[in-house]
Amino acid sequence: MENFRKKFNFKITVRQQAPYLVAFGLMLPATAYPVEFNEHFLSKGGAPVELQYFEKGSAVLPGSYSVDIYLNQTLIKRQDVNFSADADSGEVKPVIQLGMLKALGVDVVRLEKEKIIAANSDDGLSLDIAKLIEGASVDFEVTSLALQISIPQAYLLRQSRGYVDPSLWDEGITAFYTDYQANFNRNINQGYRSDYRYIGLRNGFNFKGWRFRNESSLSGGTDMRNTFSSNRSYVERDLVSIKGKLAMGELYSQGDIFDSVRFRGAQVASDLGMLPDNEMGYAPVVRGIAETNATVEVRQNGYVIYSTTVSPGAFEITDIYPSGSNGDLKIKIIEADGRERDFSQAYSYQPVMTRRGNLRYSLAAGQYSSTGQSSPKFSQGTLVYGMSDNFTGYGGLLAAQQYNAFNLGLGINSSWGGISFDLTNSTSEDRRGRKSQGQSARFLYSKTLTDTDTSFTMVGYRYSTDGYRTFSQHVEDLDAIGERNNGRQKSRFDMTINQSLSGRGSLFLGMGEASYWNKAGRTRNWQAGYSGSVSTTSYSFAVSQTKSSDSTQRPDTQFTASVSIPLGGGARSHRISSSAISSQHGDSSLQNTISGYLDEQNTVNYSAQAGYSKQSGRSGGVGVGWDTPTARLSGNYNQGVDSKHLDLGASGSVVVHGGGVTFGQPVGETFALIEVPDIKGVGIDSSTSIRTDGSGYAVVPYAQPYRYNWLNLQTNTLGSDTEVTENAKMVVPTRGAIVKSRFAAESGRRLQFDLRLDNGKPLPFGAQAYDEQGNSLGIVDNLSRLLVFGIKDEGKIDIRWGQEACQAIYVLPMVNKKLAYERSDLVCKYI
Repeated sequence: MENFRKKFNFKITVRQQAPYLVAFGLMLPATAYPVEFNEHFLSKGGAPVELQYFEKGSAVLPGSYSVDIYLNQTLIKRQDVNFSADADSGEVKPVIQLGMLKALGVDVVRLEKEKIIAANSDDGLSLDIAKLIEGASVDFEVTSLALQISIPQAYLLRQSRGYVDPSLWDEGITAFYTDYQANFNRNINQGYRSDYRYIGLRNGFNFKGWRFRNESSLSGGTDMRNTFSSNRSYVERDLVSIKGKLAMGELYSQGDIFDSVRFRGAQVASDLGMLPDNEMGYAPVVRGIAETNATVEVRQNGYVIYSTTVSPGAFEITDIYPSGSNGDLKIKIIEADGRERDFSQAYSYQPVMTRRGNLRYSLAAGQYSSTGQSSPKFSQGTLVYGMSDNFTGYGGLLAAQQYNAFNLGLGINSSWGGISFDLTNSTSEDRRGRKSQGQSARFLYSKTLTDTDTSFTMVGYRYSTDGYRTFSQHVEDLDAIGERNNGRQKSRFDMTINQSLSGRGSLFLGMGEASYWNKAGRTRNWQAGYSGSVSTTSYSFAVSQTKSSDSTQRPDTQFTASVSIPLGGGARSHRISSSAISSQHGDSSLQNTISGYLDEQNTVNYSAQAGYSKQSGRSGGVGVGWDTPTARLSGNYNQGVDSKHLDLGASGSVVVHGGGVTFGQPVGETFALIEVPDIKGVGIDSSTSIRTDGSGYAVVPYAQPYRYNWLNLQTNTLGSDTEVTENAKMVVPTRGAIVKSRFAAESGRRLQFDLRLDNGKPLPFGAQAYDEQGNSLGIVDNLSRLLVFGIKDEGKIDIRWGQEACQAIYVLPMVNKKLAYERSDLVCKYI
């Protein structure tokens, strides 16, 4: 009986941890004991079976495989891992090297102290951790290509969630780029034409860890001169050893303690992104209501940092990149008929808090950058330190010509939310020698109520005495003629609330109010809205009010409501929507729109509108947008009884690098460049529109600094004559880096050989095929077939199994590009 088993059976040992083993199209239930199968189940047409490695319980043949590596059930990275046959058992196992364990965060120092490994061992040392570390295990899941490594927590470095070892940070390549946004609109009202144009540029040059940056804009229009403005130019680089960065040039000082100011000089400051799970930068969301096809301008410190066109109704802008970490945003809505509305929105950090033992710092020195006559030199230093799990202490000093200020504050983490309170004292002197001294108290609060899913994004209140001056106000006093106190801020209150309504929708409320010394009235703006859906139908309501302290401007309240209903389904979805807008002192209108996508990839969209306005009467318009691999294009045209409105827009990026010039979509501060050499049209999973150009390059617009980022190719965009050795790579860029990933690709013919030995018999199942250089071509299947890729039009193939081998000489006919793969009969002669 035993001899019969040896002759006809092979044995597969299934690991107890895996519920199933999938091999050769069979799903086998997992058991704790060996399972034996007759090899004739895998044999057809009389072909023998060559499964020496699988008989030992192996899931794969020896070789290198791209696998996902998990540490204690958490995905860490994807990389090539060598698999080799164990000398004792013959089972093919992954080769675990010391360098891999270091990258995973294993405490190698402890392993050396406990003499588990020798001191100063080479990173290439292969380790059987299941035998060396008690409780450790290594399992390979062939169906998902997942390498599961389990190591007791005691042997792992104490790292916070999201931590990435700085040794993996990539400073990227040397490259120049420009990110542009161009808008043009034309309004014709009763025969009078008014044009407006704007080009915003974010330029950068990266060289060996140094980042050269410039932000500039060009704007102009009818009765307006073309004005070029360079917002700022600076250079910066990471200081990894102190988890910070050095910057020099036109900068903005840190604004979490003192108000951020624009200056020319140098600054060293900590970078929160380098800390685990501490992406704490606050990005503002600008909301409002437009009555017509309007232009929205966002200014900070007098510079236009964003401009876009919006359709009538409520709008929400989320892709703004403020220059400083503080400084109110000034929003101007320019309606198609020339009417303008202004309001301000607070932009500052949330409560000043940090974890126990963490230190945040900034040191700045330079000259205040002002449009006025005075530009005093100054120096500023701030510190934020986590004294305990629930208390954060912070403070700062600012010294300048005829001005001094110091700050002390405390942040508290409580069950009621994050709270910080600080007091700033200032002493200033103007040109006439008049001195002023005062204090400013600030209270900041944020909280998410998990029981009700209510988020207080920011609640802030500041009160300043009559003698208090911020640094910017001190500079204004130096340039002032006459009364110094007029119009200085006395108090300010800001609040943003977001409320989820148990899947039935969400509610938001935002408000801001400010009062002033020696100035009557208050400025006030608030917005409230609700959005929800019923099945696939969505709807929203919003109300907004702005009130200026300028007595010549009347308060204006606006209402809007909208509903959107889908028309059919599928990738090219179309929707019909209707929106109504009413303004207390402006216009009232109703507009109906049909919109959707014109292609399966959702890269080309369209819209058609018809509406009625109380002031302008009937109107209609069309719009189109196109996300190309190299830019985003948009155009809109609307016409009323006495008016015409045209919007044109383009945004994108140009990257100059060692491989040439690549055009792409708009990029963030950190992005990636992929290369699939000389392969055009390869897509990226993160976007339906990105494709490699004729040289094989493509820009991936966004990457998160100091974190793992996966770059995945869309394999369905590869032609049948193209193959990549791996379709995913991981990068960890530093802030501002342009990281490059190269995907090795091979083009060639894909063929299926129907094999026979020269004696007419089929080749054994599992036999391995090699080309003339000894590279593996594939494995013979159970029908004696071999699928190969990228071979020459003529050559030799060696096929080996056990102690036997044969050789086949082939000459292929002309390629048939209509076929996904070609077929050819081939005879293999014993050697």
